[in-house]
Amino acid sequence: ILSALSMSATAGIVWDEAVDGQLSTDRFTPTDFGTLATGSNDVIGTTVSGISKFFTFTIEEGTQLSALIVEGWESADDLGFLGVVTGDWFSVDPANPNVGDLLGYAHYGTLDVGQDILPTMGSGPGSQGFTAPLGPGDYSFWVRQGGADPATWDLNFVVTPIPAPAGLAVLALAGVAGR
Repeated sequence: ILSALSMSATAGIVWDEAVDGQLSTDRFTPTDFGTLATGSNDVIGTTVSGISKFFTFTIEEGTQLSALIVEGWESADDLGFLGVVTGDWFSVDPANPNVGDLLGYAHYGTLDVGQDILPTMGSGPGSQGFTAPLGPGDYSFWVRQGGADPATWDLNFVVTPIPAPAGLAVLALAGVAGR
């Protein structure tokens, strides 16, 4: 039973450009990953200066996007960009971006490998901002490389169940103890 639970808790790779093809470069029709499963959801791609890529996914009711781990970063240039908006398409024009229209964003690179950048995105200067985790809903992302050299990256979108409020957990335990 434990192995079945651990297998269902790890979603794995949802998109790898080397296998699944290039992510969309059209913000109006981003690559759609559907509903992310509970666990790790890796997106692996390559960007180069001047090329924006877009993807979208849904966080279903009862779950939350609790972390965004930079699992990998390889580039001679150390300036990646990741922006997020709510909705199933990227509503901010990358040709003339207004940071105030972004829910959040982060610049990331080598020093962020192994780190959760979701809180950093939520505090992107001038953005709307948010406090991690992100709850149920549709989210669209814009990924871009700031330098001239290609960047290969692996971003892990970690989805977890929304914890029950402490009061409900105590009541549930009391109900079980009373039986």
